[in-house]
Amino acid sequence: MSKDTFFVTGGTGKIGAAFVSLLATDARAPVVRVATRDPASKGAALLRALNPDTVQPAAFDVDRPESMRAALSGVTKLFVIAPFVSDMAAWHEKVARAAKEAGSVEYVVKVSVTGARAPGGESPPGRIPLSHWQGEEALRQAGLAATMIRPTIFMQHFLATPGLYTPRTDRFYLPTGGARVAWLDCRDIAAMAAGLLLAAPDVRAPFQGNAYELTGPRAHTAAEIAEILSLVARRRVEHVDGVEAFSARCRELGTPDVVKGIYGEAAGGWFGKVEDEAFVRLLRRTTTPFAKFAMDAAAHFGDAGGE
Repeated sequence: MSKDTFFVTGGTGKIGAAFVSLLATDARAPVVRVATRDPASKGAALLRALNPDTVQPAAFDVDRPESMRAALSGVTKLFVIAPFVSDMAAWHEKVARAAKEAGSVEYVVKVSVTGARAPGGESPPGRIPLSHWQGEEALRQAGLAATMIRPTIFMQHFLATPGLYTPRTDRFYLPTGGARVAWLDCRDIAAMAAGLLLAAPDVRAPFQGNAYELTGPRAHTAAEIAEILSLVARRRVEHVDGVEAFSARCRELGTPDVVKGIYGEAAGGWFGKVEDEAFVRLLRRTTTPFAKFAMDAAAHFGDAGGE
């Protein structure tokens, strides 16, 4: 039995749920508290069902200090996944302060974003990288031992961004031209965080105090993605390029096209470098290939059966 108590903010999201699943099935049976606005919600109940003996949904609201005190009481390991809020720096400062005041938190892993840099540093355009860097700084300034994971664009965009791809259709709309993108399966963020937080102190020590970019194991062009999806779906899946085509598709579906800005950064080459050395060193495997992700989501792309 593990003597640690883990806490994960954003525990009911994609990364958080994958993290909880990993800890819930770990033979050391670590206790993992899952932050949620409503511990009685269906999402929280589903996570608890993974292991009712160790998974504990906990009310957590940064604007209610008493909820943070209760949730963090006795917590030794903290996994920070920030929500998309207008003032991300302030959110992180509240979490960092509460974690420090708890007095028991030994180690923190934070999900940041690729290119998170200090003002004036070289990073992708936009406020998100700077906001996450400010979040990193809040943890560092609080004096908490921490490791930052800076992931690139998620493969899960193909599951959750209708303008990019809708289930079982024959084309996807990705305005990246011929640029390569090292898409990342967000489950690998959870795997790296779990690996760090479960590791013995001597294993964790080389990673502590550092920030790591994290990508998939290969950078693909959209044409290569089309070939992979065609193989998985067992029919031709085509790539449609261009910002106008993407925006038109979003209008057709009645969904926002704001993500086109991120795809524009991808077209400019921001997300083409493969960076998974720390992941490989820690877990002794590569990050998930796009083909594996697509195979796991075969029903979404159009073929859940085998030959």
